[in-house]
Amino acid sequence: MVRVPRGCQACADAHLQCDGKSPCGHCKGRLVPCFSQARTFKFRNEGPGLQQRYRSSPPSSSTSPPSNSTPPSAASTATTTTSSPPPRPGPARGRDVQFAPVPLPVPLPMDETVSPSLTVTAVAAQQTQVFTNYVLTAFPCFFKCTETRVPVNWVEYVDRRRGAMNSCFDWAIRACTLAYSGALYNIPEFHEAARAFYTRSLRGLASLIADESTAKSDEALSTAIVLAVFEKHHCTEPQAWIHHAHGIRALLKLRGPKAHLHGFGRAMYIVYRPILIAAALIEGEACFLEEPEWHSLNEQISTDNAKLPDSSLYTDVVDRGLREIIKIPGYVKRIRELLALPLTQRAKLEPPLLQSIQATRAALRGIHTEFGVSISMLRAGHAKPRGFIGPLPEFFFEGYSAHVTRGVHSALLILDYLVVMLDPSQRSTLPKESLQLCGPSSPTDTLSPTPSDDSPMTPPGSPGQPQLVVESLITPTLKQGPTTDWMDQLTSTMGMDGVRVRIVDVD
Repeated sequence: MVRVPRGCQACADAHLQCDGKSPCGHCKGRLVPCFSQARTFKFRNEGPGLQQRYRSSPPSSSTSPPSNSTPPSAASTATTTTSSPPPRPGPARGRDVQFAPVPLPVPLPMDETVSPSLTVTAVAAQQTQVFTNYVLTAFPCFFKCTETRVPVNWVEYVDRRRGAMNSCFDWAIRACTLAYSGALYNIPEFHEAARAFYTRSLRGLASLIADESTAKSDEALSTAIVLAVFEKHHCTEPQAWIHHAHGIRALLKLRGPKAHLHGFGRAMYIVYRPILIAAALIEGEACFLEEPEWHSLNEQISTDNAKLPDSSLYTDVVDRGLREIIKIPGYVKRIRELLALPLTQRAKLEPPLLQSIQATRAALRGIHTEFGVSISMLRAGHAKPRGFIGPLPEFFFEGYSAHVTRGVHSALLILDYLVVMLDPSQRSTLPKESLQLCGPSSPTDTLSPTPSDDSPMTPPGSPGQPQLVVESLITPTLKQGPTTDWMDQLTSTMGMDGVRVRIVDVD
């Protein structure tokens, strides 16, 4: 297509030669408007010339057309080009050019992982706020008591990952927040989406722990803990949360105690210690936190907390009480093993075991009394609330103090059961002491035998008379949703609200 230059419209109408200026000389001299003429195009077929110029081999003299011959038409050229053989491969010489086919653009599907939509981006930005609301609903007292005791708490850790969407930890967080929002606003679709994210996070965690180097990361342990909390709220299977506890215990041992002394590792360790105690009691095994290296870690955490400017009696009582309660699963296991031995061997092993249990019981009684006196002084106005509460807001005082007191008292009752199994003669005196700790509203005889149905979570029965029965209170029938403070009760009572230990006399 070649443009043909033409003059203005006035010169064309007058059949005059236009100089092409604007305005042209004729229009300027006649003082008339000068309008350029409309563009016209003339078609010229340059296909044969381009084909002749860029063909791979030089034309032979026999096939070249004569100089005075008329160029072939476009149709004949197209036919010749189609029927001609393909160019021979070889290095380009001179003006020889080889053309490669140009790939057409392929439309790609929208992938949220590559190009997130506006909705996904908005949800990711609000993830921290929704998770904060969930934590303050499910762990109000425990979180407020521990948020200043760790270098990085859970809300801060999630906030630092704002915008991340493609890791198993983020999928686990979305599962919890979706379940919380679905229960809060009664949206069934949110529950289905939460389970989908739960399954997706489980698969990601499985690939993460396949390698030992990544299994030691904070990503793996934090994901396992969040999934375990999700499982407790939903209880897809009666023993599913126990399986999660097994995995978390293995990850903690793989990482070692030093990995939980600083950073976010301390926050993960503190929040799941009570659940490990409950799981050990239900399984009938000793809690590994009783081992010397983990006991040293607990003491170091207590020492660091005492150095904080906002340290309080709350944290001190909880830490000291927790170190004593950790010993209870080991006592239960040792008593069961002791009762299976012949009487001659039992006579040698019972006194030191009974002495250890009574020492732990005396320590817990002292902690219980100290905590009760401090609360009474605070309520009577003899102590400043802030000096006693420390980092804990006054709003959570009643709830947290009630949880801690109930946890210590439940541990004392379990120790009373163990003392009775080793020394039945103390059965008449222990209920009176338990009544003094419980208060006038408690049953008069907490050690009276009560019939109990065997639970699938109950460990094997203890041989001999009487029999110790441990039942789980984390079951599909007893579970509570994410909009309640049930998890706060489990953690603040140091795992004691997750189990029920009773003595049953067997004839």
